[in-house]
Amino acid sequence: YARGASHFNPKSVLFRSDQMWQIVVSDIGLAITAAVLVYASFVWSAGAVVRFYGVPYLMVNFWLVSITYLQHSSPRVPHYNDDEWTFLRGALCTIDHDYGWLLNTCLHHINDSHVAHHVFSLMPHYHAVEATKHLKKKLGKYYYHNDTNFLVALYRTMRYCQFVDDTGSVLFYRNTSTPLKVE
Repeated sequence: YARGASHFNPKSVLFRSDQMWQIVVSDIGLAITAAVLVYASFVWSAGAVVRFYGVPYLMVNFWLVSITYLQHSSPRVPHYNDDEWTFLRGALCTIDHDYGWLLNTCLHHINDSHVAHHVFSLMPHYHAVEATKHLKKKLGKYYYHNDTNFLVALYRTMRYCQFVDDTGSVLFYRNTSTPLKVE
């Protein structure tokens, strides 16, 4: 990033001038949240705040980041430079993961109907499972899915997807130490 890049500075090089007030409002929201958490620590104890706010916050963010990472990272899924990219190609560069009935339901099927979410981004989420059934049939071998155990999939993705090639029009994830094994 350029010098002066900050997500908290309304005049940062990261933002356009018309976004200044959005950053100010966001900063005020963060300050209020921090103040409420400090106040709650005095009223109920820091341990209670960690237990009832901090731990759930970390759990939600773990799932959010992990699932997003797994949906968009795989040695099998191509990435496209500007000369090859189209909306549909970009939308199909995602992977559905099946984590079993309980997790799929708790996560509102965003993990096992993510391809449909990308292709039909304005479709309500409660239609995504049905749309996925039809997409699987229509896309055939171009439908990416992975039924590997969550932790195994996370480990493999972290091991094999360390960087994206920087030459060519169709790019793939690679790593520096392990030969590519596409499963």
